[in-house]
Amino acid sequence: MNYILPLGIFFTVLQGSCGQKITQLTACISGRGPTLRLDCRYLNSTNNKLRYEFKVKRNVQPETILSTINLNFFNDKYHNRASVYTERGLVQLHIQRFNVSDVGQYTCSLDIPNDFSINQTSTITVHKDKLERCGGVSTLMLNTPWPLILFLLLPLLQAGGFLCL
Repeated sequence: MNYILPLGIFFTVLQGSCGQKITQLTACISGRGPTLRLDCRYLNSTNNKLRYEFKVKRNVQPETILSTINLNFFNDKYHNRASVYTERGLVQLHIQRFNVSDVGQYTCSLDIPNDFSINQTSTITVHKDKLERCGGVSTLMLNTPWPLILFLLLPLLQAGGFLCL
């Protein structure tokens, strides 16, 4: 019996059920400028090229900042201030000289052609006075087990005289 066709169909359906998905959209402030950084994290099971679009909504109509979904659109207002950094699993939007007029509701949309998932969209509201500074990697942010954290703190506890070994 020929098993190639059923296996091919199975893996096609499996790939479609595990397509792209935005997992997290965060905003933070960095640098002196200051620079707004939006991190749009996603899962993707294909190697197809990613297309993205960032929009901001201040009033009624959303304004596209830049897009590779709609004919590589780049808004003139953000031309000298906005840039994108991409790697597998992450698309970052950087807006330099972030100010009060940039406050609003930001949307990240992702599309991977020939992927069985629909376009993924996530939205975050950005307030200038409520943004945190972009930080480095923290042990607590990595979902590290507590025994490992205590082990890493062992020299500090010994130096402070809290622990005698």
